[in-house]
Amino acid sequence: MIFTYIDGHNNRHTIDLSHFHHNSGRFETLDADSKLEFIKQFISAYKAKQKLVLFDKNHAQLLEFHQNNDINLLTNAAILEDDTRLLFFTSGSSGFPVGAFKTQKNLSKEVEALVELVRKKDIKRVVVTVPFVHIYGVLAGLLLPLALKNIELIVKEDFLPYELIKEVKSGNTLVITTPVFIKALGKLSEEEDLSSSMFISSTGPLHSDDISVFEALYGTDLMQLFGSTETGGIAYKFSTSKKWIPLQGVVVEQKNERLSVSSPYISAYLLQEGIQKLGQPFTTEDIIELDSEGFELLGRSNKIIKIAGKRISALAIESLLENIEGVERAVVTLVYKKELLRSEQILITLQAEEELKKSFIKQKINESYGVLTIPFKVVYVDEIKLSSMGKKVLF
Repeated sequence: MIFTYIDGHNNRHTIDLSHFHHNSGRFETLDADSKLEFIKQFISAYKAKQKLVLFDKNHAQLLEFHQNNDINLLTNAAILEDDTRLLFFTSGSSGFPVGAFKTQKNLSKEVEALVELVRKKDIKRVVVTVPFVHIYGVLAGLLLPLALKNIELIVKEDFLPYELIKEVKSGNTLVITTPVFIKALGKLSEEEDLSSSMFISSTGPLHSDDISVFEALYGTDLMQLFGSTETGGIAYKFSTSKKWIPLQGVVVEQKNERLSVSSPYISAYLLQEGIQKLGQPFTTEDIIELDSEGFELLGRSNKIIKIAGKRISALAIESLLENIEGVERAVVTLVYKKELLRSEQILITLQAEEELKKSFIKQKINESYGVLTIPFKVVYVDEIKLSSMGKKVLF
């Protein structure tokens, strides 16, 4: 693999990756402040089979945890498998981040599945826009390019949308990116023939309208990956399909409407108030509809709202609200208040140019989903931030 790094002045550098790393036999925290340093440190350490802890140092809770704790000194650290290689952390959007230990087998098996998915394209170059501290960034952005072998890996700290298109125009390029970038690329006006290339997007669902606009502009394949830090990859789908297809080796079932997964990619151990064993099958919080063709993802159990007797994902309502002129971002959550006549309430958080009448919001929801029978509250904030992986966060 050839590693090309583009600096802030758009100068291209071929980086030597033949660094030697001595395996300490203990967990070490990878301490890199840039994508360039991360790749140089990670690849040499990974080849040496070093155990690594990866986390976002901008996450205040995780930074404090690592300053006060040594993973190697946890009371039951000895129960981890001998081939444990990496410790990733979730974003912590629903509480303190959970750590997920990954073995060499977890990682290598999933990379094999990813290689099969991109094999139909003659990939010669891989361009990565995502950070590497998360499992998606490492698996798709680093381990997949390593497995593809005779390719060029191209990385910049922050690509602009038009810069990314310029890179892909060279052809036969695999792009590892996020829904935020796909939406941004759909807003560029120039059409390009990128049919020899392929885009992989993860970390959040894309609205079918965004996908249609993107594919019309560029004539390329867009594949979405679905999974979590704990489970690894679960399924994939192409274009605007609603059906998710389980990855190679993954068995999907439906238990009490929820997604239940058995897979070689699932962590055997989690770091959650100590090291805990995780059994299989693992039942997630995702509500699905399963048939012989795959499954449709309806949403998280705490993000499913019943309107006029129909189950609606809060993400669908967010997308609807973000299509209203002047609304930049929306977050919809289901909250429970015992003091209410109905204990459930929709909380709508908006980043908007001006406040909208509550009756107007209700009308828009009614037009798409029927009469809104659940109470809702609207709050406005100056900014709904995006995490490094493109997820909306309110803290």
